[in-house]
This record gives sequence, structure tokens and C-alpha cells, in this order.
Amino acid sequence: MDYIAETKKNHLWRKIVWQTDPDLNPLGPARYVEVYCCEESNGYAVWYVRRLTKDDARGLAGVDSGDYLLDFFGKHSRDDALERAVLLANSAATPDAIIGVLDKLATQGRKI
Repeated sequence: MDYIAETKKNHLWRKIVWQTDPDLNPLGPARYVEVYCCEESNGYAVWYVRRLTKDDARGLAGVDSGDYLLDFFGKHSRDDALERAVLLANSAATPDAIIGVLDKLATQGRKI
């Protein structure tokens, strides 16, 4: 049975948009971009997690790695939150283009 981290138990949906290839980078830190929807105490949040190196050319220049709250929905809007997360994570044809879209939204979101 897979272990689920306590912080991930409230995740309703998540998608890793891009991640380092462990075969090419077996000893280096994992770098990735993901979008997820989770249940909060008073509603549902859509998050963008950006874990890229400073010299990574993906996305918009000047957007730092971090966790960005992109949207928040009330406790009766679970389906709307899930739909928003799915649409954002699939908003373009390539991972690099998706990261660009997410970075643009991150500049308007809240970094945590």
C-alpha cells in the first residue's frame, strides 16, 4: 500500500504538468510543476506548485518557484473547483505552454 502524506490527504485532484526525468537526473532534486485542487476547512482551493530552478527557461521570467493560490471556491462549489483545476492543468498543448499560462496566473495569485 502506498503511503499518503498527511498534507496530501485533502487533495481531491492533482496533475503533474512537468517533472524532471529521474533517469537523467537520478541524484538531483526533483523539479516539477503541478496543479491540484484540495478541500480546505471552508471551501476548495486550486493551487499551482512551481518547483523549477532559477535558470530554468520555462514559463515567464521573474516568476519564482513557490506555491500559488490561484482560485478559491465556497464549500458548495466542489465541482467548480475541480473543473477549474482540470482546465488549468490542460490549458495548452505542451507542458511549457501550460507553465506559461500558470505563471501568468501566478502573477495575479497569492504566493504562499
